[in-house]
Amino acid sequence: MINKKKLRSDLFKHIDGIALTAPLSCVFNGNNSISNLLKKSNEFILDKNILKSINPDYLNVTLRLFESQGWLKRLLIKENVIKVKSTTLGANLFNQANLYNTFFLFFPYLINLNFNNPESHKKLNEFLDYFDELEKKTQNKTILKHIEGLILGPVLVALGMQNHITIESNNKLIFNDSINNENKKFILRLFKKFDLSNDEQLNEKGIFFYKRRAAYGVTVSYMPLFEKIEILLFKDNSNILVRDKNGNELHVDRKMNVWGSGGAHKLYFKKIDEIIVEIFNKPIELQPKGIADMGCGDGTLLIHLYKLIKEKTARGQRLKDYPLHIIGADFNDEALEVTGENLSTENINHILVKADIGNPNNFNTVLEKKHNIKLNNLLSVRSFLDHNRIFEMPNLDNFDLNKIKTNSTAAFSCNETNIIFEPIVFKIGLIEHFLKWKPFINKYGLILLELHTINPNICKDNIGKTLATAYDATHGYSNQYIIEYEDFIDSARLAGLKNNDNFEFNFPNKELTTVSINLFSV
Repeated sequence: MINKKKLRSDLFKHIDGIALTAPLSCVFNGNNSISNLLKKSNEFILDKNILKSINPDYLNVTLRLFESQGWLKRLLIKENVIKVKSTTLGANLFNQANLYNTFFLFFPYLINLNFNNPESHKKLNEFLDYFDELEKKTQNKTILKHIEGLILGPVLVALGMQNHITIESNNKLIFNDSINNENKKFILRLFKKFDLSNDEQLNEKGIFFYKRRAAYGVTVSYMPLFEKIEILLFKDNSNILVRDKNGNELHVDRKMNVWGSGGAHKLYFKKIDEIIVEIFNKPIELQPKGIADMGCGDGTLLIHLYKLIKEKTARGQRLKDYPLHIIGADFNDEALEVTGENLSTENINHILVKADIGNPNNFNTVLEKKHNIKLNNLLSVRSFLDHNRIFEMPNLDNFDLNKIKTNSTAAFSCNETNIIFEPIVFKIGLIEHFLKWKPFINKYGLILLELHTINPNICKDNIGKTLATAYDATHGYSNQYIIEYEDFIDSARLAGLKNNDNFEFNFPNKELTTVSINLFSV
């Protein structure tokens, strides 16, 4: 009988490895003052003299990743001055971090991995050959587990997205005709290497990982950004998040990202369902006139909620007399187009609005002028969007800083000057953000599904139990602002919002909250 707890821990460590290989390789690729300091267990100060050769804000993100693994202690003393001390665990790993360099060179191939390409096996077999050599060079289980994840994750994602394999009832692997014999041989070699199969039959361990292949998807989708780690840390990174001429993101494979997050979203939607059913079973005069989804993406959440209301609530029985306004809002024209197509396919009447999460006043103005609908007559919902708002420097003069406290350790990048802002700046920015929304959710509230970071001291004690390190890498390097849950809730409170205790959900639990669901009201 397999130990699923142990395998789940390995999976999380794999994902850590996908996120950490690039920064470890970059920081410890050759001699530089920072890498040399980190290799020792002495306390040191990173000031402007040392930081002039590196982008301080992205370095701060990187150091926090290392801190979350228990490799160092980090203290932001003031703007662009950081106190650092490597732990014994960290110093040991940093002195072997050059081992990551070889495997970082495979990022271009892993990013574009496609088993329809008959030549894919060549570079992948080369990767495994190097891994065999790595096992002879180090006994460090952390390094070995990271590199194991770096190849296993992208391969499982590619197989999952490209549907190259079906699993028969006896767990036998059946390869379809699109994959050639050499690529097939590599996959069997990989599965055997990491004890996932016996010949062409998955064992229990193999079944565990293959069923969870989508769990790697989100972190693997950010590998194009990780590949640019040298630009982030050492060069002009002002254009790192630009899009191509068609408006497509270049730093993340968005299709893969959506595919990877799909399974987890189903779990969260179930909890949101509880809130929706409660609201739309109230007396009709106490119900909102509809739902506004800011950041509607492809319309999946709106379709889900409409069907839920129609089939499972009292309102659903009275839609002819009390029709439901379905509002999809997004800043991305392509997202609005796809949402419109998907809602139309489901025969759901809807309204689409181009809107920015940072400007709810304009969203409301468009709704009123074009559709005679007030935003605060609707229930607002959104998922994993607030942390992705465009950063605006808050007006600190509007706040009594003596009454706003934070224990946040979050590290972010948000400006072209590469200045490190203290966490309090981002907390106040979130308070301002909530204040902007307050007039437009004062009747029926806001259901908010959000992502969070956790304190590195908690993370380091729960390696293999949380994906916080990977989340911090994907979001910290892409200018997104995930803060600790405690500060998130306190920011809402300071903005005058209340969260309903009956509809507060924390994943995986309250101590390690990286995802939350709340119903906020005024």
